[in-house]
Amino acid sequence: MEKRSLASLAGWTVGVWWLAHALLIAGHVGLVFLYSVAVAPGLEHADYMAFAERSGPWFSIVAGIPVFFALGRLLRRTTGPAARRVGLWAWGLYTLTDATLVLASGVALTALFVGQWLTSQTVKLIAIYLGARPAVELVDA
Repeated sequence: MEKRSLASLAGWTVGVWWLAHALLIAGHVGLVFLYSVAVAPGLEHADYMAFAERSGPWFSIVAGIPVFFALGRLLRRTTGPAARRVGLWAWGLYTLTDATLVLASGVALTALFVGQWLTSQTVKLIAIYLGARPAVELVDA
């Protein structure tokens, strides 16, 4: 695979960073929508907001794994040997942005929430790292 320019790698880093946010936010909005129309229709707006606050950290952990793994695979196909480095930079930007959004939202930083947030970031790091790894070729012995 040809060597990528720094600008190209930076572009992939920013693209993956924003795509991760877009996919996870859209997925959680979809989950809250399904909850509001299929599971618990007719509740007050505050009830749906409370559900969103409770389900957000769990959704981020569960959905973050396949999203970040898939983004790691995308990076492997498009950036070749630089995939892990680009993935780690994208994850770092994502984590920094996510921390900023959490702190700006004014959510209560309980021990449970902080544990969920740290777990979420850790599984995303592992997922993108594993997704960006080179494909293993099986050789007949």
